[in-house]
Amino acid sequence: MDSLLQEPMRHSKNDDILTIISNINEPIYFSYLENITAFGPRVTGTTSCYNAGTYLYEEFQSMGLAVRYQNWNNGGYQDRNIEATLPGVDETSDELYLIFGHFDTVANCEGADDDASGVAAVLTAAYLLRQYTFNHTIRFVAFSGEEQWMLGSYTYVEEAVQNGDNIAAVLNDDMIGYALTQDQGSKIKVYDRTTTPRWVTNCTINISQQYADEIGLLVIPSGPTASDQLPFWDAGFEGIFYHEFKFNDYYHEPGDTIAHMNLTYAVKCSRLSIATLAALAEIVSSSNTPPETPDTPTGPAQGDIGIEYSFTTQTTDQDSTEIFYLWFWGNEMSEWMGPYEPGEPISTVHSWDYPGTYEIKVMAKDSEDATSDWSESLMIQIAGAPLLGIGDITGGFGVHAGITNTGTGDAINVQWTITLSGLVLLGKQTEGTFPKIIPGFTPTAQTGLLIGLGPVSITVRAVADGLNPIEKQATGFLLGPFVIRVK
Repeated sequence: MDSLLQEPMRHSKNDDILTIISNINEPIYFSYLENITAFGPRVTGTTSCYNAGTYLYEEFQSMGLAVRYQNWNNGGYQDRNIEATLPGVDETSDELYLIFGHFDTVANCEGADDDASGVAAVLTAAYLLRQYTFNHTIRFVAFSGEEQWMLGSYTYVEEAVQNGDNIAAVLNDDMIGYALTQDQGSKIKVYDRTTTPRWVTNCTINISQQYADEIGLLVIPSGPTASDQLPFWDAGFEGIFYHEFKFNDYYHEPGDTIAHMNLTYAVKCSRLSIATLAALAEIVSSSNTPPETPDTPTGPAQGDIGIEYSFTTQTTDQDSTEIFYLWFWGNEMSEWMGPYEPGEPISTVHSWDYPGTYEIKVMAKDSEDATSDWSESLMIQIAGAPLLGIGDITGGFGVHAGITNTGTGDAINVQWTITLSGLVLLGKQTEGTFPKIIPGFTPTAQTGLLIGLGPVSITVRAVADGLNPIEKQATGFLLGPFVIRVK
């Protein structure tokens, strides 16, 4: 028999998992759900989808996680996935466990259930699990492009395969918030890659039974179907798809709103997937206190590709004589380094192969694998990198803004938008692309014909390949087609 179809290891009831489950509640879940749906319809490639992605990035970042955008271009669409990482402490393990949902929608609804419900669960998982230590690494991922047949997740899996990522299991939360009756609210469908439940399904069944009083869901194994876990299945990875028992009557309709969701049920579904994730990643329980947050790394702020640079930090620990360090270099993470004595300044070197601006930060753990928070970041600019900026925003006939490149390399595929809010009848948003901006050159982004009257808020945004987006805001007064008093 295929070992992947056999009963998995049995997880004993864990006090930390019980605490995590109890902390998954409607207030925390609803706050994320409300913030996501506030962006309205989030069609892949649109400003609202872009803005929702920025919100997700900033939320993960505020939790102290290592986070990145994965820009993708697939099937005639361009957008980005957002990935946050909680590193495991077992130095012998390269296993990765993923939990994800998709933040894009169809055009005619705010997608509360499809799939802000799943992304809210992912954010809740990140917020709570970051406070704990796990043997294996966890990734929290939000995909765009799902509604165009999983374009974002297919790109993500392609990169993971190229990198040789050891993805042990994935958990997909997609539409987990609709139930009309008590019976519907007590069941959840779990889809797997075969009609016979495989080990991840068996694991989540086990979790649902062990924590039945706290979760209150009966798992219904439901065979294969399509969502963002499909590309992982196609690549040979294991994983499951959590889905509400009663299919949403407002699917892809304007009625897919929070008002038509069952928040109690959504919380129960979130508890199941998050508890399963904590068990799979092997939560490490200990009364030991972790090291203090390491000092902000010191080192150069500029450099050249291919040259090693030295960076230094230190930290202390009140109850351990050995400390290990994990470095995040902006595009990759080191192995755990050590042991070192508490309070001992430690240095390491790193080089970069490509121009860019990179974030450097460091985490510490002790001999019992209790981890600190990430340090504050040091930024380093590696020569050859473009550096986008937005010059003065001016008025006149329309709005004008210079897009600058003060770096030392070409900025490629510079996409810009100018958005006006206020009483604007024509021209609320203008967008365009500069194929390339060479260093020292400042082309002008400008609106077309505007029609309106009264005060307006102006937002100029720009992003280029390989760079994080930037924006600048101003105010003015719109008088017909003219913009005056811009400041």
